[in-house]
Amino acid sequence: MNDLEFYKYIYDRELNRRSKLDDSINVIIGTISLLIGLMSYFFSNDKFKFIECDVFIWIIISVTTCCIGLSIIYLIKSYNNYLKGFNYPNISYLKSVRKYQKVEIPNFNNTVSESEKINFEDELINRLIRITDENTKINDKRSYDLYISKTFIILTLIFAFIISIILITKNTQLC
Repeated sequence: MNDLEFYKYIYDRELNRRSKLDDSINVIIGTISLLIGLMSYFFSNDKFKFIECDVFIWIIISVTTCCIGLSIIYLIKSYNNYLKGFNYPNISYLKSVRKYQKVEIPNFNNTVSESEKINFEDELINRLIRITDENTKINDKRSYDLYISKTFIILTLIFAFIISIILITKNTQLC
């Protein structure tokens, strides 16, 4: 594998990573939807109306709601950087690259000394390195935000399980 192939492989890997990050969001959205549905069920079910006077359950429900909210915030940040979007750099239009290779580099090389001449492959590698580094930074940030979102989902699941156990226990005691 030569240098150009190596850097192109890393560039392609970051583009694939971007796509996988986009795809992984669907599972998180589904899980958040289910958790919101579960919390809605707790409030709409007639058997669980007695929770109005239980402060401990309200505290857990409040924490659970905050965890869902934070998970949604980090999910939005990971998916679309809130409303700003992500500025993934790209190499360029191929027509521009070809012009640079065939016209601009030879013209430049004709006007400079031998030590200052540039090579198209070296310039392309340098461009791939800059673009890939920027894409890696963006993907790393998106991965971290997804990690935080998933952490809040797990906390929400734990609190929802605790709420379920408490409510089932209280419901069976009332019968």
